Amino acid sequence: MTEDYAFDDLPLDAIRAGTTVLVTGPTHGGAREVALRMLNGADDEATIVVTTNQRASRIASDAERVGIRVSEETAAIIDCVGDDDNGVPARLLTVSGPSDLTGIGMRFSDVYRDFQGTGIERVRTGLFSVSTLLTFSDLKTVSRFVHTLAGRVDAVDGLGVLLVDPANHDERAVSTLAQLCNGQVAVRDGESGIELRASLTGHGREWRSVDSV
Repeated sequence: MTEDYAFDDLPLDAIRAGTTVLVTGPTHGGAREVALRMLNGADDEATIVVTTNQRASRIASDAERVGIRVSEETAAIIDCVGDDDNGVPARLLTVSGPSDLTGIGMRFSDVYRDFQGTGIERVRTGLFSVSTLLTFSDLKTVSRFVHTLAGRVDAVDGLGVLLVDPANHDERAVSTLAQLCNGQVAVRDGESGIELRASLTGHGREWRSVDSV
């Protein structure tokens, strides 16, 4: 049985391998930071980040800041932005834009296969963010892509972390995306600062304070 994915610096219990989580909340109000921290794993794990709205160099810098080891051996960035970012320490794969969902899926499969070839079996994948995909494609198309990605994460016992800002979409869109994932982590700006609440099997439903976001 594959070991669960743990989170050392978040008030979040370990999550079963093969799970894809939808992180919801204001992007600039802590949700993106929480999602990034969820990608920070053990030394024997790798990280894949799909960036749809920020340069690869910014993603690499933010990932390093939360403790992710950014190197070609342990990290890959699938860049949908298109800016030429020379010198990014991770493996850098590009697609034509956020609307190229087929290209994103192909790059994900390619880089995951590369990691497997080097003996890495545990991979955390982040998609930042689904909100951008929804500005370039309709809900049906994006839902199909999310369903496929979640299926791939499940098949390889990985961890998927998908970020969406509910303020940018109607309730139906967020609900549809949530149903395609195995659970949800909601993030808000509470009285004691940034807080999160997990809607996952085996997790308590109370709001928990997130330190130093």
